[in-house]
Amino acid sequence: MCFADLSDPQSMFTEAIACCAVSALCTLLVRERVEGKRRRADEALTRELAVELALHVAEKTPIDGELRVPRRMVERILLLAQRLPADPADARAAALAAALPPGARSDTRLALPDTTRAALAWRHARWDGTGVVTDLAGDRIPVAAQLLSAVDWLEARDGASRAALAEALRYESGRALGPVMTRTMLESLDALLSVSAADAHLGLRVTNGAMLCIAARDPEAIPPALRAPFLAALESRVRERVRPTDRVYCTDSEVVVWLTNTTAEGAVRAAARLEPAVSRVPIPSLQRMEVATRIGVAMADSDANSFTELLAMARLRAQKVAVVAA
Repeated sequence: MCFADLSDPQSMFTEAIACCAVSALCTLLVRERVEGKRRRADEALTRELAVELALHVAEKTPIDGELRVPRRMVERILLLAQRLPADPADARAAALAAALPPGARSDTRLALPDTTRAALAWRHARWDGTGVVTDLAGDRIPVAAQLLSAVDWLEARDGASRAALAEALRYESGRALGPVMTRTMLESLDALLSVSAADAHLGLRVTNGAMLCIAARDPEAIPPALRAPFLAALESRVRERVRPTDRVYCTDSEVVVWLTNTTAEGAVRAAARLEPAVSRVPIPSLQRMEVATRIGVAMADSDANSFTELLAMARLRAQKVAVVAA
């Protein structure tokens, strides 16, 4: 509160300036605090996405022993989603789709959310309905697909000047991209272009967890037509016996479990808890088949610190279990 002498105009003016300065400083501090909180939330979401992306694509994109996920695309999707604004679920779905290998389709065997499958299916849909994909147009295109398409559009023009990109965006408004999306991209162009490609991939060093790899002891003994039902039955049994925080995924031949915040002893106990339920998995079919499985365990940090290496180690140990059992 200001207590200027009302009889002294100069004192009143000085006091008013001081009050304004204090008010501006408080506003700045509050704004910085809010902005810092937002940045931390964005970083936390990016880290969370990194884990989820890694598990989804571990089988598909190992390069030089590490898992590569396009950092720039993920960050641009998160930025656009926040400024549209878009539902966080749509941002997550678009980011998952962006991390899959080029050419990935919505019918992939990976256990993807429906929104991610929609993003993959309609990522090339044009706003005006022309082009390769013509089934959907305008607002009917899923938001996740719109986000993915917008980032694809930017990636395809990597290296173009800001002026050229702005002109191209204005031209594409209502054509390849929706008016709201192009307006948001124009307003956010400086931020979108400032996302650096120098560190082209999300850091995926992992600690304090374990990877389980569960697969058939003799995969060749399963008829091709029964492999999908076997994996579905195995996944169902696994999901019933892991914690809600643990993540379960299917590849083309196995069920992979990431045990979050788990010690070595906890991982061994989890594998022992799973073993009776999955040792022999009946396949729903006329042949009444039962498939024997194996479990391999790998610990983050002590065995490896990337998801790709952990999966490789868990597979190797599962194979050794199978050899000993045989």
